[in-house]
Amino acid sequence: MVTGPTSALREQAREWGRALLDAPQWADVPDRVTLLIVSPAAGYDDSARTITLWLTIDVPAARSLPNEYSALARDEVVIERRPNTPGVLIAMSDASLHRLLQGTTRASVEARWRVRHAEAVADRLHRLDEFNVRANMLPEDALERIVRALWLDLYAAAASLDAIEAHVRAALPAAGEVAAGIARLAVALEEGAYPPAELLMRAARETRIGKRLSVWLDDLGAAVAGDSAAARRVVASREQALAEVRDVVGERWRSRPWWRDPEAYALRAPR
Repeated sequence: MVTGPTSALREQAREWGRALLDAPQWADVPDRVTLLIVSPAAGYDDSARTITLWLTIDVPAARSLPNEYSALARDEVVIERRPNTPGVLIAMSDASLHRLLQGTTRASVEARWRVRHAEAVADRLHRLDEFNVRANMLPEDALERIVRALWLDLYAAAASLDAIEAHVRAALPAAGEVAAGIARLAVALEEGAYPPAELLMRAARETRIGKRLSVWLDDLGAAVAGDSAAARRVVASREQALAEVRDVVGERWRSRPWWRDPEAYALRAPR
């Protein structure tokens, strides 16, 4: 459901979506197609710069489409970036999207967030409701696997922040990983999903972790921009920042070895 002000970009997305559905390849299957605006995301219109539409169709209906869309009948994905169009169209089968929503990869986690913030341009079968239900039905232990990977990556990246005082450029990758890791963890813990990179920090600022670490994250950004005083503060309070994240993660997984000793756990050989 769309809330907040409607931007000119959203109106453009709606107009493009309606025009797209009038094209011959889709006009013959209007009841079988669901068209969603996933960017701009609902509630984030003022942060959007691009338009992305998702089109889903069931496999039997996809078999009647022109050859350029034959991949949809095989549960593959078609991505269109055509001249003189205002954005990107991503087409897939309903089954493909259902499977994507059940995964734990970054693409799957972001897809769940996108579905929850999508607007339907056409949805006669109310598939968006089905997708939302699926997005909220994480497989057993899926959230733990997501959080564990994020926590281990964050812990490792934070160990490299010492360089930010003397060699900012050398520390850029670590700083980016730390900021993104904190943001993804913060949102995933509260929503079971997180947004794409361009919306990460905004979404994270509204979470418990984001509010606790807002000053530290501001300092991290300033340090990357060359503020030496901010860099010193980042390094000096790094352990405290990690402890804040660790405490929130530990509310649910305190007994796990990856929470108690992430450095040792990360070095365990795969089993």
